[in-house]
Amino acid sequence: MDEGISRLPERQLLEHRDFIGLDYPALYMCKPKRGVKRDESKETYKLPHRLIEKKRRDRINECIAQLKDLLPEHLKLTTLGHLEKAVVLELTLKHLKALTALTEQQHQKIIALQNGKR
Repeated sequence: MDEGISRLPERQLLEHRDFIGLDYPALYMCKPKRGVKRDESKETYKLPHRLIEKKRRDRINECIAQLKDLLPEHLKLTTLGHLEKAVVLELTLKHLKALTALTEQQHQKIIALQNGKR
């Protein structure tokens, strides 16, 4: 178990400063225990849940930003102004499908050439 959590006295309400410096997976260890009053458990659960959700949203946004950077310029120019997350995902799918089709065509050509030589 993470040292940061083991140092806390049992059934103490956790505050934001208790989570500073903790690893992301350690936040899953902070779910309220059975037998804790409902008000205490609700407050204890809220902060880790918010932090976990924020980390999840940050990871999603970072991945979408990376996908946007990987898109060819001609696809980015098909939209006007700011690329929304949904548009980035749609353009990425369109590009991947085009690449897959191109790869399949090249593979078929290679097979045809190999069969022609035999």
